[in-house]
Amino acid sequence: MRLFHSESEIESLIEKFNTCTLPLEAWTHEAHLAMGVWYLRQYNLTQAMLLVRQRIILFNSSVGGVVSFERGYHETLTWFWLKTVEAFLDSFGRDKALLDTCNAFLSSEYALRDRALLFYKKEEIMSLEARTFLMMPTNTSHPF
Repeated sequence: MRLFHSESEIESLIEKFNTCTLPLEAWTHEAHLAMGVWYLRQYNLTQAMLLVRQRIILFNSSVGGVVSFERGYHETLTWFWLKTVEAFLDSFGRDKALLDTCNAFLSSEYALRDRALLFYKKEEIMSLEARTFLMMPTNTSHPF
């Protein structure tokens, strides 16, 4: 997993994401997760979810990304990752430096790319329903 080198690198990523000037190739798994950390340090979960949903859809459109029922924004995964970041922040603390928080999160088991598959069946999480509407995990050992 690629870690960040400075707080200004993270802030620049967020600014470019928010203004739809981030190159598509920079919109990595790590960038998605750092964005979640940043938003949940600024806003509560409900506010973050509303803003992130809007900004991902705008960003995808701005870079010519496919916005369809099969590709693009995914409601359940966005919620899943924000809840995962929130659980991490609750245990790690919210008062540490952004760089330390992002890198600790990215270095943790919370950030594993396939983490959602611990709690959702692949066919569920890849479904149109999960992409469009929030689906709760089928695995009841979900940490939230």
